Amino acid sequence: MVVLMRPARLRSLLAVATIAAACIAPGHAQAPRPHLVRVTAERFTFTPSQITVTAGEQVELRLKSEDTAHGFGIHGVPVNVIIPKRGHDELVVSFRADTPGRYVFECSRMCGAGHNFMRGTLIVRESDGAR
Repeated sequence: MVVLMRPARLRSLLAVATIAAACIAPGHAQAPRPHLVRVTAERFTFTPSQITVTAGEQVELRLKSEDTAHGFGIHGVPVNVIIPKRGHDELVVSFRADTPGRYVFECSRMCGAGHNFMRGTLIVRESDGAR
């Protein structure tokens, strides 16, 4: 069976095939996977309470609560969200850790008597390439 195609359509099909092949070619650079950290909020603590990442990394926090709804805010980073109470899905927050330093994160929603103690530290260390 012979299929006849118009030259313009054949060129379009060839262009699409070339682009598709380039996207799946071996050695094609893909974006690095984010640095994944699971954080649990419960009884006035975050676990882990210290998170260490490298400057320039894309960070993905998967936040969940084992009791009531909590806030999660990071000073100096545009992150301030409400973690749903137990029994609901985890909340996913993504951001790029650009600047090395120590950043406090804390519960940003009044959650009870120990609310003021509910905090931790995000440590963004310099990348090896920055030295």
